[in-house]
Amino acid sequence: MASPVGTPSGSSLLQKSASEEDLQAVMNLKMQRRKISNRESARRSRMRKQKHLDGLTAQIGQLRKENSQILTSFTLTTQRFFAVQAENSVLRTQMVELSNRLQSLNDILHCLKAKYSISSGPMITDDFINPWNLMRMNQPIMASAENMFQC
Repeated sequence: MASPVGTPSGSSLLQKSASEEDLQAVMNLKMQRRKISNRESARRSRMRKQKHLDGLTAQIGQLRKENSQILTSFTLTTQRFFAVQAENSVLRTQMVELSNRLQSLNDILHCLKAKYSISSGPMITDDFINPWNLMRMNQPIMASAENMFQC
């Protein structure tokens, strides 16, 4: 009843089959676990990606808001700059005009002083040379008498 060496017996074939089936079952179980693990990993990856996308979307909103505020500030600053520049231009023009008037008045005063030092006659009666009449001709000059004769 002994089987010849090298020929498998019936029980040994059953053991091999059972072992192969067990091995196949173990392999299928590992494959199932790996699929589940991969699906979970993919789900976590999608969640991280969505969270990152949400963060970037929020950052875009914040940057747009800041950009709008900066643009508004820039516009107001530019408007103020042009207003100050225009006012500065007016003030420079007025300064040149007043400097010219002052120079003219100083020239007239110099001429009158020269005439007084040469002539020892009576007060000037000519309306054209009288400095008070000249001041009326060059209106508007906003100086008081106290300020004009201070030394």
